[in-house]
Amino acid sequence: MPITRRAVTAAALSMLAAPALAKSPRGTLVYVGTQGAEAGQGVVAARLDPRTGRLTPLGLAAETVRPTWLAAHPVKPLLYAVSEIGNDGKSQGEVRTFRADRATGKLILAGIAASGGGGPTHLALDLPTATVLAANFGTGQVAALPILSDDTLAPVASVVADQGSGPNPRQKGPHAHGVVLDPTRRFVLVADLGADKVFVYRFDKTTRALTPAEPATEALPPGSGPRHLVFHPDGRFVFVLSELIPEIRVYGWNAGRLALVQTLPVASADKAAVARGGEIAVSADGRFVYASARGEDVIVTYAVDGRSGRLTEIQRLASGGQSPWSFAIDPSGRWLLVAHQVSGTVAVLKRAPRTGKLALTDQSLAVAKATSIAYLTAQH
Repeated sequence: MPITRRAVTAAALSMLAAPALAKSPRGTLVYVGTQGAEAGQGVVAARLDPRTGRLTPLGLAAETVRPTWLAAHPVKPLLYAVSEIGNDGKSQGEVRTFRADRATGKLILAGIAASGGGGPTHLALDLPTATVLAANFGTGQVAALPILSDDTLAPVASVVADQGSGPNPRQKGPHAHGVVLDPTRRFVLVADLGADKVFVYRFDKTTRALTPAEPATEALPPGSGPRHLVFHPDGRFVFVLSELIPEIRVYGWNAGRLALVQTLPVASADKAAVARGGEIAVSADGRFVYASARGEDVIVTYAVDGRSGRLTEIQRLASGGQSPWSFAIDPSGRWLLVAHQVSGTVAVLKRAPRTGKLALTDQSLAVAKATSIAYLTAQH
């Protein structure tokens, strides 16, 4: 297919090392968030064949500044993306709403909303309450943004500010890095890298008001730097990944209270000094947890004990690039795509749903400063 001005510019192709948007209605649309901040950079698109794992590049989907985290709508062809600006604390970041063209993968900007703080770095999307939650790394604030009838975002309905600091030079103040809503939708949990705490906020499903719970925090060891957290599908356990000291903490969860069950390292003993935690995810059936260690550049697979929540490492696999910033299991459960920030690549790993184990494939995509992955299926 010839490259046209309507597709992408030659400059964009050079920067992103990907071809122009091409029509292909089959497969799962894959969107890659990046740290791109220059002209011709932003969200990059590809298409994944869920039968074979083949990844076909579609090029630049939307030019936007530092879309480091993406959240795909589970029903409609919509994507919410942060614009991670304001890390200096002098301005607010943004959350942008995009409508996706199923045939080409191209994203059309539908709305922009302030994120409620500086440097938004993570989003949680909840349809039953029509809310997007934004974690603002730069200023340590967490905000609730209502979803309007046209799927764009209203101004912030509620904002809370984490408090605290830690011994690491990166911990001079609070840095909200990950946010998640509990299965009852009564509580919001925030992993704060700067404060060495998991903050627990009550969430009003009607007004979207955020208020400190009791207890309001769960403290981690000084210098841990909690980054991301995820609930087990049955809602009884929370898995927290720390970045600065790469460890997973397993907590029992009971009506707003966290109880530590287990702590285990993510990095190998000989890589602990250079490794940093990246991403954590749990399989849809709740049987496996996956975590990435940057520096060691691996994805670690754990089996989950369904009764206690305790984890047992069953595999440690090279991630297929440098600095696995984030990753995501595709909707079929057969593939895990890894965004590598340093090598600027997205690698496709094959996943065996029965055993949970991964295998590196020959499928890879060049995406400069890749940071996150989101999927839209053909049914959207």
